[in-house]
Amino acid sequence: MVMFNGEYRHNLDAKNRLIIPSRFRSQITGILHVTEWFEGCLAAFDEPEWNELNEKLAKLPFTDKKARALTRLINGKAIECEIDGQGRILLPQFQLKDAGFDKACALVGASGHFEIWPEQKYDEYMDRSAVSLEDIAEDLTDLLS
Repeated sequence: MVMFNGEYRHNLDAKNRLIIPSRFRSQITGILHVTEWFEGCLAAFDEPEWNELNEKLAKLPFTDKKARALTRLINGKAIECEIDGQGRILLPQFQLKDAGFDKACALVGASGHFEIWPEQKYDEYMDRSAVSLEDIAEDLTDLLS
């Protein structure tokens, strides 16, 4: 299982390519799957984690409207990205536009995947979410047990 940790700041180049930090690249076994994600960021999954996510989505009842919508939104906005020789991926214009990217990006480890944020949006999110680690952990005690 991969474990993406850390926060990195990189800029998109003129062709919408983004450098993936070497600590993240060292854990990627093949194709990287990038999709639009929660809170307005993108999420990048290595192949095994992507497959695991899709297995969970496949178990949702297809008769449930919200389950169908979630599956469509995650898979319909997903692309496969190969990492080039310089350690970059090419992000498509539709993902960048939908998430409001400019040039500066924050790449944030999120355990089994990593998130790609427009830097300003990430900083604003972190400012708005300024709750303590203790408060969050306390609220999620049952889930962490």
